[in-house]
Amino acid sequence: MNTPEKSLTPDPRRARRTRRAVTGPRVAGAALALLATALAPLPAAQAAAPRAAACAWTATVLPVPADLNGGGVVTAADSAGGHAGHGEFVSPWGGSDRTVLRWKNGAATAYPVPADLHDPEVTGVDRTGTMVGHGGPLGEEHAFRSRGGALERLPEPAGTTSSAATGINDAGDIVGHVGRKRTSGTYVYTVDQAVIWPAAAPGTVVALTGLPAGQTRATGIDQDGTVLVEHTPVTTDAFDGTAVHLWRAGTARKLTLPSGTVTVRAASIAAGRVAGTTYGRSGTEERGVLWDTNGTPLRPEGSLSLLSVNRTGQSLGWTSGDDGVWQLDRRVTTLPNAGLNVSADDGSVAGWSRTTTGGSPRPTVWRCR
Repeated sequence: MNTPEKSLTPDPRRARRTRRAVTGPRVAGAALALLATALAPLPAAQAAAPRAAACAWTATVLPVPADLNGGGVVTAADSAGGHAGHGEFVSPWGGSDRTVLRWKNGAATAYPVPADLHDPEVTGVDRTGTMVGHGGPLGEEHAFRSRGGALERLPEPAGTTSSAATGINDAGDIVGHVGRKRTSGTYVYTVDQAVIWPAAAPGTVVALTGLPAGQTRATGIDQDGTVLVEHTPVTTDAFDGTAVHLWRAGTARKLTLPSGTVTVRAASIAAGRVAGTTYGRSGTEERGVLWDTNGTPLRPEGSLSLLSVNRTGQSLGWTSGDDGVWQLDRRVTTLPNAGLNVSADDGSVAGWSRTTTGGSPRPTVWRCR
């Protein structure tokens, strides 16, 4: 099924396609203004890792099937050296089709995309190769998982109009959210609720209990079953998170937000650390934040957004120019002509790269050697 032609490259500043414009890319002027602002003293990182020896970040381009002439992107990594994402076929007459891809041991496996899951986004993969994500028309997307070489929709509660799977751990538990459309006059919006598709009860979906009233979205799950949740008390408008909770077995713990935060995006959790982005009152005061294992929010140097963190505290995201890599609150490197999406547990980072301006993105993994 063809879709209107668009850029294959997922903007690292856009965590989910259903998020409102306030969390989208920031204009250059806003970024420069932010960098000109004096930074407040940073709290010390808990159990900070020693400064690593100098190394060179080396890129490895992953293969894409020959019929996917629009290139490819890595959007997820497992805990055993594998990656997942998508490739794209671009028609000479306009329009494009995405295919879900799984990379293991240097080889790519393609997963055909059902018509009702077109334009899929892979958001997670476990060590067995099970991928999760969402696809479909904007605002009417549905959560999926891979099984036996195919993609299948995950179950939804009655009355659901959209859903998204945002993470999976090695136990096979999948998290995300389901949405129900609401109408206020001519305004149509979606109210979201965080859910889990438990591995212990296949074919079921369970709402997370013990969270404050309002809207919730589960955005990731740790290996110990802790679920990362965004919350807003507002149910009369589309979702914009104002709080972050760590949920486990029916109990939620609220994380402390840095001073000046108005809205927040919680993007990733690993070994008790959380990576995200905060926004100030103007909606353009964008800064990366890393909550350490004790819940202390750190401000990684020069970070305007954090998208992913691994179990050692290595995170990645956006700076004022190139995408960057951090170890706790210390910037390690920036990578030109690249879009970074995932910090893997083996220490690699992955996303896409280009050789020339305007060329197709290539699925790429970088390692510090």
